[in-house]
Amino acid sequence: MNDTGFGIEKDLGRIRQLEELTLSTSPSIHQRNYDGWVLRASNTDTRRANSVTVLHPSTRGLAEKVEFCEAWYELHNQRAVFRLTSELAPGALDELLTWRGYTRKVETLVMTLPITNAVALHSLPKNVSVIERSRAEGIADAHRLKGTGVEAVGQDLKRQSVWRGAQKFLALMTPAGIMACGMARVEDGHVGIFNMRTAVAEHGKGYATMLVAHLIDWGRQTGAHTAFLQVDRENTRAVTIYRRFGFVPQYLYWHRLHPSPASSSST
Repeated sequence: MNDTGFGIEKDLGRIRQLEELTLSTSPSIHQRNYDGWVLRASNTDTRRANSVTVLHPSTRGLAEKVEFCEAWYELHNQRAVFRLTSELAPGALDELLTWRGYTRKVETLVMTLPITNAVALHSLPKNVSVIERSRAEGIADAHRLKGTGVEAVGQDLKRQSVWRGAQKFLALMTPAGIMACGMARVEDGHVGIFNMRTAVAEHGKGYATMLVAHLIDWGRQTGAHTAFLQVDRENTRAVTIYRRFGFVPQYLYWHRLHPSPASSSST
């Protein structure tokens, strides 16, 4: 079996549940349900909040639906992006998008971890501490560590403010300032881990591992029995960290990007 979890029989109900949890805990500013598909637009750099997710079988023709989606994204001044899984999206859709010139980009693993016991919190180095951040501070931390601008922070804060459930923003403070950050949200017994960022110069020091442990433990204390996250398949450093925790890949999704980006596209 490879790192996608393919090669074993899949529980489509479980995959659909995880997809719905992913959409719910990572909200969008604009959303439209259309014949089993969920169209989302936020004009941010979060792919989940700016793409079409296929959840249920179609009753309409695929070409008709793709054209509807393209027109909807054009209204929102964004590039049409489809987020597809081999289990829930028909193969004919991927073939149609290829024929229409869509490029395949960014394969992402969805990983889960049963939280059966108290999480072992790693010892912090001297002069390093885990601190709680407000929503605005946590979002600003993430964008600063990945190098995006002030305008992106404001739009992302607007998107993240849609969420009204339990959440926790954490950062790792060192004498040189905040060097890593992450956040978690709890819904339906699941804690989702998001926005994990570490300063490039600080990679390899275990900062992300420390934060993930604290976020999972917070989720456990809040009532979660399972942790889940999404990670780019090519980000082998992050995948290795999550595997050490015991996270297991459940399925993989990828993106199909329209060949003509809009003036304010988000992928």
